[in-house]
Amino acid sequence: MIFMKTKKVSREEEARRKRVLYWTIFVIAINIPQLFFKNIFIEGFAMIGTIYALYRLVVFDNKKNRLSRKYYDWKGRPLDAKNKN
Repeated sequence: MIFMKTKKVSREEEARRKRVLYWTIFVIAINIPQLFFKNIFIEGFAMIGTIYALYRLVVFDNKKNRLSRKYYDWKGRPLDAKNKN
């Protein structure tokens, strides 16, 4: 049997992975009704939900993106610990 060494994952990275998992489950859940019902409202709801989930993952929750209101202010400067809400 082969034993692989595993690295310890930081709490922040673990939380990020959980958020990605939850958004993935959300996208799958809102797209399942689209398989059974061909309705323009259901398709629109699924499309809007998928776009919002991608926005949350790519823009809002990304530390390296200056458009992230979670980590940067409106001028694109990083939030410091005392200014962070």
